[in-house]
Amino acid sequence: MTVETKERVFAASIDAAGHIRSADEPILRLQHAAGGDPHGPLAVPPIASVARLARRLGVLIARPLLIGGTDHDVRIWLRAAPTADGVDLQISEWLETPHSDRGHDALRAAEIALADAGTEWRTDAQMCFVGAGPDADFAPAGSAFFDAFAGDAPGRSQLCEAVTAHRPFFSLCARGGTHGQHWLLSGHPLFDADGAFLGYHGKALPTGEDDNGAAEAPSAPAVQGVVLPDFGKRIDVALRQPLGRIVANAETISGQIEGPLRADYAGYAADIANAGRHLMELVDDLADLQAIDRPDFKVASEDVDLADLARRAAGLLSMRAADRHIRVDAPSADESLPAVGEFRRILQIIVNLLSNAIRYSPEHSTVWVRVDVEGGRAVLVVADQGHGIAPENQERIFDKFERLGRDDVSGSGLGLYISRRLARAMKGDLRVESAPGQGARFILTLPLRTAG
Repeated sequence: MTVETKERVFAASIDAAGHIRSADEPILRLQHAAGGDPHGPLAVPPIASVARLARRLGVLIARPLLIGGTDHDVRIWLRAAPTADGVDLQISEWLETPHSDRGHDALRAAEIALADAGTEWRTDAQMCFVGAGPDADFAPAGSAFFDAFAGDAPGRSQLCEAVTAHRPFFSLCARGGTHGQHWLLSGHPLFDADGAFLGYHGKALPTGEDDNGAAEAPSAPAVQGVVLPDFGKRIDVALRQPLGRIVANAETISGQIEGPLRADYAGYAADIANAGRHLMELVDDLADLQAIDRPDFKVASEDVDLADLARRAAGLLSMRAADRHIRVDAPSADESLPAVGEFRRILQIIVNLLSNAIRYSPEHSTVWVRVDVEGGRAVLVVADQGHGIAPENQERIFDKFERLGRDDVSGSGLGLYISRRLARAMKGDLRVESAPGQGARFILTLPLRTAG
Protein backbone atom coordinates (compact mmCIF):
# COMPACT_ATOMS: atom_id res chain seq x y z
CA MET A 1 0.00 0.00 0.00
CA THR A 2 1.34 3.44 -0.92
CA VAL A 3 1.89 5.85 1.99
CA GLU A 4 1.57 9.60 1.32
CA THR A 5 2.28 12.55 3.61
CA LYS A 6 2.17 15.29 0.98
CA GLU A 7 0.69 17.94 3.23
CA ARG A 8 3.45 17.79 5.85
CA VAL A 9 6.91 19.33 5.73
CA PHE A 10 9.76 17.65 7.58
CA ALA A 11 12.92 19.51 8.61
CA ALA A 12 16.51 18.74 9.55
CA SER A 13 19.64 20.74 10.32
CA ILE A 14 23.11 19.60 9.27
CA ASP A 15 26.36 21.05 10.61
CA ALA A 16 29.40 22.03 8.56
CA ALA A 17 30.84 18.51 8.86
CA GLY A 18 27.65 16.93 7.54
CA HIS A 19 26.46 15.63 10.92
CA ILE A 20 22.79 15.76 11.95
CA ARG A 21 22.06 18.40 14.58
CA SER A 22 18.31 17.88 14.62
CA ALA A 23 15.78 16.08 12.43
CA ASP A 24 12.11 15.15 12.38
CA GLU A 25 11.20 11.52 12.96
CA PRO A 26 10.63 10.44 9.30
CA ILE A 27 14.09 11.74 8.37
CA LEU A 28 15.60 9.87 11.32
CA ARG A 29 13.85 6.72 10.07
CA LEU A 30 15.56 7.16 6.69
CA GLN A 31 18.86 7.74 8.50
CA HIS A 32 18.40 4.52 10.49
CA ALA A 33 17.43 2.53 7.38
CA ALA A 34 20.64 3.73 5.71
CA GLY A 35 22.68 2.47 8.67
CA GLY A 36 23.43 5.92 10.11
CA ASP A 37 23.48 7.27 13.67
CA PRO A 38 20.81 9.83 14.72
CA HIS A 39 23.55 12.37 15.44
CA GLY A 40 26.17 11.08 13.01
CA PRO A 41 26.94 11.96 9.41
CA LEU A 42 23.91 12.16 7.12
CA ALA A 43 23.80 8.61 5.72
CA VAL A 44 21.12 8.87 2.99
CA PRO A 45 23.24 9.28 -0.19
CA PRO A 46 20.84 11.36 -2.38
CA ILE A 47 20.03 13.82 0.45
CA ALA A 48 23.65 14.03 1.60
CA SER A 49 24.80 14.72 -1.98
CA VAL A 50 22.37 17.64 -2.41
CA ALA A 51 23.28 19.03 1.03
CA ARG A 52 27.01 18.98 0.17
CA LEU A 53 26.35 20.63 -3.19
CA ALA A 54 24.23 23.39 -1.62
CA ARG A 55 26.95 24.14 0.94
CA ARG A 56 29.75 24.06 -1.64
CA LEU A 57 27.94 26.37 -4.08
CA GLY A 58 26.39 28.55 -1.37
CA VAL A 59 22.96 28.52 -3.02
CA LEU A 60 19.55 27.04 -2.22
CA ILE A 61 18.91 23.84 -4.18
CA ALA A 62 15.44 22.34 -4.58
CA ARG A 63 14.82 19.13 -6.45
CA PRO A 64 12.83 15.87 -6.42
CA LEU A 65 14.63 12.75 -5.19
CA LEU A 66 14.01 9.01 -5.35
CA ILE A 67 15.45 7.09 -2.40
CA GLY A 68 15.62 3.31 -2.85
CA GLY A 69 15.06 0.96 0.08
CA THR A 70 15.05 -2.78 0.67
CA ASP A 71 11.26 -3.10 0.79
CA HIS A 72 9.98 0.30 -0.41
CA ASP A 73 11.07 3.46 -2.21
CA VAL A 74 10.54 7.03 -1.01
CA ARG A 75 9.93 9.97 -3.35
CA ILE A 76 10.42 13.43 -1.84
CA TRP A 77 10.84 17.09 -2.73
CA LEU A 78 14.00 18.39 -1.01
CA ARG A 79 15.03 22.00 -0.32
CA ALA A 80 18.62 22.43 0.90
CA ALA A 81 19.49 25.96 2.09
CA PRO A 82 23.08 26.70 3.15
CA THR A 83 23.60 28.57 6.45
CA ALA A 84 26.64 30.12 8.10
CA ASP A 85 27.53 26.85 9.82
CA GLY A 86 25.76 24.10 7.89
CA VAL A 87 22.66 23.34 5.83
CA ASP A 88 18.94 23.48 6.65
CA LEU A 89 16.81 20.80 4.97
CA GLN A 90 13.07 20.79 4.28
CA ILE A 91 11.32 17.73 2.83
CA SER A 92 7.80 17.74 1.40
CA GLU A 93 5.73 15.66 -1.06
CA TRP A 94 6.69 12.48 0.84
CA LEU A 95 5.51 9.34 -1.00
CA GLU A 96 6.40 5.78 0.05
CA THR A 97 5.81 2.96 -2.46
CA PRO A 98 6.33 -0.68 -1.36
CA HIS A 99 8.17 -2.78 -3.90
CA SER A 100 5.38 -5.33 -3.82
CA ASP A 101 3.11 -2.69 -5.36
CA ARG A 102 5.34 -2.53 -8.40
CA GLY A 103 5.95 -6.23 -8.96
CA HIS A 104 4.37 -8.53 -11.50
CA ASP A 105 1.07 -6.63 -11.68
CA ALA A 106 2.84 -3.31 -12.30
CA LEU A 107 4.99 -4.84 -15.02
CA ARG A 108 1.92 -6.33 -16.69
CA ALA A 109 0.06 -3.03 -16.50
CA ALA A 110 2.95 -1.15 -18.08
CA GLU A 111 3.21 -3.73 -20.85
CA ILE A 112 -0.51 -3.59 -21.67
CA ALA A 113 -0.47 0.21 -21.59
CA LEU A 114 2.27 0.22 -24.21
CA ALA A 115 0.79 -2.57 -26.33
CA ASP A 116 -0.34 -2.16 -29.93
CA ALA A 117 -4.08 -2.59 -29.24
CA GLY A 118 -6.26 0.32 -28.21
CA THR A 119 -6.15 4.08 -28.56
CA GLU A 120 -3.08 5.78 -27.11
CA TRP A 121 -3.38 8.70 -24.67
CA ARG A 122 -1.04 10.79 -22.58
CA THR A 123 -1.39 13.41 -19.81
CA ASP A 124 0.88 15.96 -18.21
CA ALA A 125 1.71 16.19 -14.49
CA GLN A 126 -1.59 18.04 -13.85
CA MET A 127 -3.49 15.09 -15.44
CA CYS A 128 -4.58 17.13 -18.46
CA PHE A 129 -4.46 15.44 -21.87
CA VAL A 130 -1.51 16.44 -24.04
CA GLY A 131 -1.97 13.84 -26.75
CA ALA A 132 -4.31 11.07 -27.87
CA GLY A 133 -4.98 8.83 -30.85
CA PRO A 134 -7.45 9.80 -33.60
CA ASP A 135 -10.24 7.63 -32.12
CA ALA A 136 -10.01 9.19 -28.64
CA ASP A 137 -13.03 11.49 -28.63
CA PHE A 138 -12.73 11.54 -24.81
CA ALA A 139 -9.39 13.38 -24.81
CA PRO A 140 -9.30 16.84 -26.46
CA ALA A 141 -5.95 18.51 -25.77
CA GLY A 142 -5.92 20.41 -22.50
CA SER A 143 -9.00 18.70 -21.06
CA ALA A 144 -8.79 17.13 -17.61
CA PHE A 145 -8.49 13.36 -17.31
CA PHE A 146 -11.27 12.99 -14.73
CA ASP A 147 -13.55 15.43 -16.58
CA ALA A 148 -13.31 13.11 -19.57
CA PHE A 149 -14.28 10.08 -17.49
CA ALA A 150 -16.92 11.69 -15.28
CA GLY A 151 -19.52 8.95 -15.59
CA ASP A 152 -20.06 6.14 -13.10
CA ALA A 153 -18.44 2.85 -14.03
CA PRO A 154 -17.33 -0.20 -12.03
CA GLY A 155 -13.64 0.71 -12.16
CA ARG A 156 -13.85 4.48 -11.60
CA SER A 157 -13.04 4.42 -7.88
CA GLN A 158 -10.06 2.13 -8.49
CA LEU A 159 -8.97 4.43 -11.30
CA CYS A 160 -9.10 7.49 -9.01
CA GLU A 161 -7.16 5.66 -6.31
CA ALA A 162 -4.44 4.48 -8.71
CA VAL A 163 -3.93 7.88 -10.34
CA THR A 164 -3.88 9.70 -6.99
CA ALA A 165 -1.13 7.35 -5.81
CA HIS A 166 0.77 7.55 -9.14
CA ARG A 167 0.45 3.77 -9.63
CA PRO A 168 0.00 1.70 -12.80
CA PHE A 169 -3.51 0.43 -13.54
CA PHE A 170 -4.74 -2.31 -15.84
CA SER A 171 -8.03 -2.77 -17.72
CA LEU A 172 -10.18 -0.56 -15.47
CA CYS A 173 -13.63 0.31 -16.81
CA ALA A 174 -14.47 4.01 -17.30
CA ARG A 175 -17.16 5.87 -19.24
CA GLY A 176 -16.51 8.97 -21.33
CA GLY A 177 -16.53 10.55 -24.75
CA THR A 178 -19.30 12.20 -26.74
CA HIS A 179 -21.46 9.04 -26.79
CA GLY A 180 -20.80 7.85 -23.24
CA GLN A 181 -18.68 5.01 -24.58
CA HIS A 182 -17.35 2.47 -22.06
CA TRP A 183 -13.57 2.06 -22.18
CA LEU A 184 -11.05 -0.31 -20.63
CA LEU A 185 -8.19 1.94 -19.50
CA SER A 186 -4.61 0.88 -18.83
CA GLY A 187 -1.82 3.28 -17.97
CA HIS A 188 1.47 3.72 -16.21
CA PRO A 189 2.99 6.80 -14.53
CA LEU A 190 5.97 8.61 -16.02
CA PHE A 191 8.80 9.98 -13.89
CA ASP A 192 11.99 11.86 -14.78
CA ALA A 193 15.48 10.80 -13.70
CA ASP A 194 15.07 12.50 -10.32
CA GLY A 195 11.70 10.89 -9.58
CA ALA A 196 9.45 13.85 -10.42
CA PHE A 197 5.98 12.87 -11.72
CA LEU A 198 5.51 13.79 -15.39
CA GLY A 199 2.06 12.36 -16.13
CA TYR A 200 0.55 9.13 -17.49
CA HIS A 201 0.93 7.18 -20.73
CA GLY A 202 -1.60 4.50 -21.61
CA LYS A 203 -4.12 2.85 -23.89
CA ALA A 204 -7.93 2.96 -24.04
CA LEU A 205 -9.83 -0.01 -25.47
CA PRO A 206 -13.56 0.42 -26.32
CA THR A 207 -15.82 -2.30 -24.92
CA GLY A 208 -18.45 -1.95 -27.65
CA GLU A 209 -21.12 -0.57 -25.29
CA ASP A 210 -22.48 2.97 -24.88
CA ASP A 211 -24.86 4.76 -22.50
CA ASN A 212 -27.87 3.66 -24.55
CA GLY A 213 -26.89 0.04 -24.26
CA ALA A 214 -26.11 -0.13 -27.96
CA ALA A 215 -23.29 -2.30 -29.09
CA GLU A 216 -20.63 -0.78 -31.26
CA ALA A 217 -18.03 -2.45 -33.40
CA PRO A 218 -14.86 -2.60 -31.35
CA SER A 219 -12.04 -0.60 -32.83
CA ALA A 220 -9.37 -2.92 -31.43
CA PRO A 221 -8.98 -6.59 -30.48
CA ALA A 222 -10.07 -7.78 -27.05
CA VAL A 223 -7.64 -7.30 -24.20
CA GLN A 224 -6.87 -11.00 -24.15
CA GLY A 225 -5.58 -10.71 -27.69
CA VAL A 226 -3.29 -7.75 -27.04
CA VAL A 227 0.18 -8.08 -28.55
CA LEU A 228 2.70 -7.18 -25.89
CA PRO A 229 5.31 -4.58 -26.80
CA ASP A 230 8.55 -5.56 -28.41
CA PHE A 231 12.00 -6.02 -26.92
CA GLY A 232 12.92 -2.36 -26.68
CA LYS A 233 9.94 -1.49 -24.48
CA ARG A 234 10.22 -4.69 -22.41
CA ILE A 235 13.82 -4.04 -21.37
CA ASP A 236 12.92 -0.48 -20.44
CA VAL A 237 10.36 -1.82 -17.95
CA ALA A 238 12.40 -4.82 -16.76
CA LEU A 239 15.84 -3.22 -16.30
CA ARG A 240 15.17 0.21 -14.84
CA GLN A 241 14.38 -0.86 -11.26
CA PRO A 242 17.28 -3.33 -10.75
CA LEU A 243 19.73 -0.90 -12.33
CA GLY A 244 18.51 1.86 -10.02
CA ARG A 245 19.19 -0.34 -7.01
CA ILE A 246 22.65 -1.28 -8.26
CA VAL A 247 23.54 2.41 -8.63
CA ALA A 248 22.12 3.31 -5.21
CA ASN A 249 23.95 0.47 -3.43
CA ALA A 250 27.23 1.18 -5.23
CA GLU A 251 27.02 4.87 -4.27
CA THR A 252 26.42 3.87 -0.64
CA ILE A 253 29.54 1.67 -0.69
CA SER A 254 31.74 4.20 -2.50
CA GLY A 255 30.62 6.95 -0.09
CA GLN A 256 31.68 4.72 2.84
CA ILE A 257 28.41 5.51 4.58
CA GLU A 258 28.56 2.40 6.77
CA GLY A 259 32.18 2.86 7.79
CA PRO A 260 35.75 3.11 6.42
CA LEU A 261 36.67 1.02 3.41
CA ARG A 262 39.89 0.34 1.55
CA ALA A 263 40.42 3.04 -1.06
CA ASP A 264 40.60 0.56 -3.95
CA TYR A 265 37.31 -1.06 -2.91
CA ALA A 266 35.62 2.34 -2.71
CA GLY A 267 36.98 3.05 -6.18
CA TYR A 268 35.56 -0.21 -7.51
CA ALA A 269 32.13 0.71 -6.13
CA ALA A 270 32.33 4.15 -7.76
CA ASP A 271 33.12 2.45 -11.08
CA ILE A 272 30.08 0.19 -10.63
CA ALA A 273 27.85 3.22 -9.96
CA ASN A 274 29.16 5.02 -13.05
CA ALA A 275 28.65 1.91 -15.19
CA GLY A 276 25.12 1.52 -13.81
CA ARG A 277 24.26 5.12 -14.70
CA HIS A 278 25.64 4.54 -18.18
CA LEU A 279 23.41 1.47 -18.57
CA MET A 280 20.38 3.49 -17.37
CA GLU A 281 21.08 6.06 -20.08
CA LEU A 282 21.43 3.25 -22.62
CA VAL A 283 18.05 1.80 -21.57
CA ASP A 284 16.48 5.25 -22.06
CA ASP A 285 18.08 5.58 -25.48
CA LEU A 286 17.08 2.08 -26.59
CA ALA A 287 13.48 2.71 -25.59
CA ASP A 288 13.48 5.93 -27.64
CA LEU A 289 15.24 4.18 -30.52
CA GLN A 290 12.60 1.46 -30.59
CA ALA A 291 9.85 4.07 -30.75
CA ILE A 292 11.27 6.39 -33.39
CA ASP A 293 12.30 3.61 -35.76
CA ARG A 294 8.73 2.34 -36.03
CA PRO A 295 7.12 3.27 -39.37
CA ASP A 296 4.04 4.60 -37.58
CA PHE A 297 5.98 6.82 -35.16
CA LYS A 298 4.31 10.22 -34.72
CA VAL A 299 4.86 13.29 -32.58
CA ALA A 300 2.34 15.76 -31.22
CA SER A 301 1.91 19.17 -32.85
CA GLU A 302 1.82 21.79 -30.08
CA ASP A 303 2.41 25.51 -29.82
CA VAL A 304 5.67 26.02 -27.93
CA ASP A 305 8.04 28.83 -26.98
CA LEU A 306 11.52 27.80 -28.12
CA ALA A 307 13.21 30.42 -25.93
CA ASP A 308 11.35 29.16 -22.87
CA LEU A 309 12.37 25.58 -23.64
CA ALA A 310 16.00 26.69 -23.96
CA ARG A 311 15.83 28.33 -20.51
CA ARG A 312 14.25 25.19 -19.03
CA ALA A 313 16.99 22.96 -20.47
CA ALA A 314 19.70 25.31 -19.18
CA GLY A 315 18.12 25.19 -15.73
CA LEU A 316 18.01 21.39 -15.73
CA LEU A 317 21.74 21.20 -16.50
CA SER A 318 22.91 24.15 -14.40
CA MET A 319 24.38 21.96 -11.63
CA ARG A 320 26.24 19.75 -14.11
CA ALA A 321 27.69 22.84 -15.78
CA ALA A 322 28.65 24.37 -12.41
CA ASP A 323 30.52 21.20 -11.47
CA ARG A 324 32.77 21.75 -14.50
CA HIS A 325 32.89 25.54 -14.09
CA ILE A 326 31.12 26.01 -17.41
CA ARG A 327 28.79 28.97 -17.97
CA VAL A 328 25.59 28.35 -19.93
CA ASP A 329 24.43 31.56 -21.62
CA ALA A 330 20.71 30.98 -22.31
CA PRO A 331 18.12 33.33 -23.87
CA SER A 332 17.07 36.17 -21.57
CA ALA A 333 13.77 36.02 -19.69
CA ASP A 334 12.09 38.51 -22.06
CA GLU A 335 12.98 36.55 -25.24
CA SER A 336 10.28 34.48 -26.93
CA LEU A 337 10.17 32.48 -30.14
CA PRO A 338 6.88 30.73 -31.07
CA ALA A 339 7.31 27.39 -32.82
CA VAL A 340 5.40 24.19 -33.50
CA GLY A 341 6.41 20.74 -32.24
CA GLU A 342 6.03 18.38 -29.30
CA PHE A 343 6.98 20.10 -26.04
CA ARG A 344 8.74 17.18 -24.32
CA ARG A 345 10.53 16.01 -27.48
CA ILE A 346 11.93 19.47 -28.18
CA LEU A 347 13.09 19.71 -24.57
CA GLN A 348 14.70 16.28 -24.95
CA ILE A 349 16.65 17.46 -28.02
CA ILE A 350 17.88 20.66 -26.35
CA VAL A 351 18.90 18.82 -23.17
CA ASN A 352 20.87 16.34 -25.27
CA LEU A 353 22.64 19.09 -27.21
CA LEU A 354 23.46 21.02 -24.02
CA SER A 355 24.59 17.88 -22.21
CA ASN A 356 27.02 17.06 -25.04
CA ALA A 357 28.32 20.62 -25.12
CA ILE A 358 28.97 20.60 -21.35
CA ARG A 359 30.53 17.14 -21.45
CA TYR A 360 33.02 17.90 -24.22
CA SER A 361 33.80 21.57 -23.55
CA PRO A 362 36.92 22.59 -21.61
CA GLU A 363 36.45 23.76 -18.03
CA HIS A 364 35.95 27.49 -17.45
CA SER A 365 34.44 27.91 -20.92
CA THR A 366 31.03 29.09 -22.11
CA VAL A 367 28.18 27.32 -23.91
CA TRP A 368 25.74 29.60 -25.74
CA VAL A 369 22.09 28.91 -26.54
CA ARG A 370 20.50 31.30 -29.03
CA VAL A 371 17.10 31.45 -30.74
CA ASP A 372 16.21 33.33 -33.92
CA VAL A 373 14.07 33.29 -37.06
CA GLU A 374 15.78 32.39 -40.33
CA GLY A 375 14.08 31.79 -43.67
CA GLY A 376 10.64 31.55 -42.10
CA ARG A 377 11.80 28.86 -39.63
CA ALA A 378 12.34 28.92 -35.86
CA VAL A 379 16.01 28.27 -35.13
CA LEU A 380 17.82 27.27 -31.93
CA VAL A 381 21.62 27.14 -31.81
CA VAL A 382 23.81 25.48 -29.16
CA ALA A 383 27.44 26.60 -29.54
CA ASP A 384 30.45 25.51 -27.50
CA GLN A 385 34.20 26.19 -27.28
CA GLY A 386 35.27 22.56 -27.61
CA HIS A 387 37.73 20.92 -29.99
CA GLY A 388 35.35 21.03 -32.92
CA ILE A 389 34.40 18.35 -35.46
CA ALA A 390 36.23 17.67 -38.71
CA PRO A 391 34.14 18.13 -41.90
CA GLU A 392 34.32 14.43 -42.80
CA ASN A 393 32.79 13.48 -39.43
CA GLN A 394 29.95 15.99 -39.32
CA GLU A 395 27.40 13.56 -40.78
CA ARG A 396 28.82 10.49 -39.05
CA ILE A 397 28.01 11.87 -35.59
CA PHE A 398 24.30 11.51 -36.43
CA ASP A 399 24.66 7.76 -37.11
CA LYS A 400 23.51 5.11 -34.62
CA PHE A 401 26.09 4.28 -31.92
CA GLU A 402 28.64 6.66 -33.48
CA ARG A 403 31.04 8.08 -30.88
CA LEU A 404 33.99 8.96 -33.13
CA GLY A 405 36.47 6.80 -31.28
CA ARG A 406 35.86 8.27 -27.82
CA ASP A 407 37.09 5.88 -25.13
CA ASP A 408 35.16 7.36 -22.18
CA VAL A 409 32.16 5.40 -20.85
CA SER A 410 29.69 8.27 -21.03
CA GLY A 411 27.09 8.37 -23.76
CA SER A 412 25.61 5.62 -25.92
CA GLY A 413 26.18 7.12 -29.35
CA LEU A 414 22.42 7.33 -29.87
CA GLY A 415 21.61 10.82 -28.60
CA LEU A 416 22.27 12.76 -31.80
CA TYR A 417 20.67 10.08 -33.99
CA ILE A 418 17.51 10.20 -31.87
CA SER A 419 17.54 14.00 -31.74
CA ARG A 420 17.75 14.35 -35.52
CA ARG A 421 15.00 11.78 -36.07
CA LEU A 422 12.78 13.63 -33.60
CA ALA A 423 13.49 16.99 -35.25
CA ARG A 424 12.61 15.63 -38.68
CA ALA A 425 9.45 13.97 -37.32
CA MET A 426 8.40 17.48 -36.22
CA LYS A 427 9.03 18.77 -39.79
CA GLY A 428 12.32 20.35 -38.74
CA ASP A 429 15.97 19.33 -38.86
CA LEU A 430 19.19 19.17 -36.86
CA ARG A 431 22.62 19.87 -38.34
CA VAL A 432 26.09 20.89 -37.20
CA GLU A 433 28.57 23.55 -38.28
CA SER A 434 32.12 23.16 -37.00
CA ALA A 435 35.81 23.17 -37.73
CA PRO A 436 38.66 21.57 -35.74
CA GLY A 437 39.75 23.84 -32.90
CA GLN A 438 36.79 26.22 -33.33
CA GLY A 439 34.04 24.56 -31.33
CA ALA A 440 30.73 23.33 -32.73
CA ARG A 441 27.32 24.89 -33.49
CA PHE A 442 24.35 22.51 -33.43
CA ILE A 443 21.39 24.07 -35.22
CA LEU A 444 17.82 22.90 -34.57
CA THR A 445 15.14 24.19 -36.97
CA LEU A 446 11.38 23.85 -36.45
CA PRO A 447 8.25 25.22 -38.09
CA LEU A 448 7.53 28.78 -37.01
CA ARG A 449 4.16 29.34 -35.35
CA THR A 450 2.21 31.92 -37.27
CA ALA A 451 -0.46 34.21 -35.87
CA GLY A 452 -4.00 32.97 -36.21
